[in-house]
Amino acid sequence: MKKSVLAALVLGTTLALTACDQAKEQTSQKVEEAKASVAKAQDAVADAAKDVKDATVEKAKEMKDATVAKAEELKQAASEKAAEAKEAAVEAKDAAAAKAEELKQAASEKAAEAKEAAVEAKDAAAAKMEELKQSASEKAAEAKEAAVEAKDAAAAKMEELKQSASEKAAETKEAAVETKDAAAEKAAEVRDAAAEKVSQAADAVSEKAQEVKEEAAK
Repeated sequence: MKKSVLAALVLGTTLALTACDQAKEQTSQKVEEAKASVAKAQDAVADAAKDVKDATVEKAKEMKDATVAKAEELKQAASEKAAEAKEAAVEAKDAAAAKAEELKQAASEKAAEAKEAAVEAKDAAAAKMEELKQSASEKAAEAKEAAVEAKDAAAAKMEELKQSASEKAAETKEAAVETKDAAAEKAAEVRDAAAEKVSQAADAVSEKAQEVKEEAAK
């Protein structure tokens, strides 16, 4: 609307100037008409400005009301969310406290079980140590007895070997004497046989020499 008024104002002014150029004699009349047109245009501009102002004020009021309503709505929603968050925090706190108590109870029970198991393990270890100690004592006694028996057996065996060695030495000595005597006898026999063989050979040689001599004499 403001543009239309301004366009009308410009058009009126243009017509007034044109009229002045075409007919100077009608200047006064045209000036009056132009003044009237300007006044009319000014009134139209004022009316248009008032309309724009009223519309702007109304729109601003509507926007203000809408903003206030939206702010109230957001405030209400924020209040509700805060209440929900507070309630959730309380519930989480209670749940955490309950869970902590549950864990504390479970830890106490586990500690008691572990203590009982430790006592049982200690008793079992003590019993096992006593059993091993008793077994070791018995094994030591058996080993000692076996050592004594082995020592006695070794002494008896040594005495037996000593006696056997003494007997073997006597037998060996006797056999050596017998061997020596037999060797002496055998040597005498061989010597006598050799002497006889030599004598027989000498006799044979003498006989052969005599025969050769007799043959040569013939």
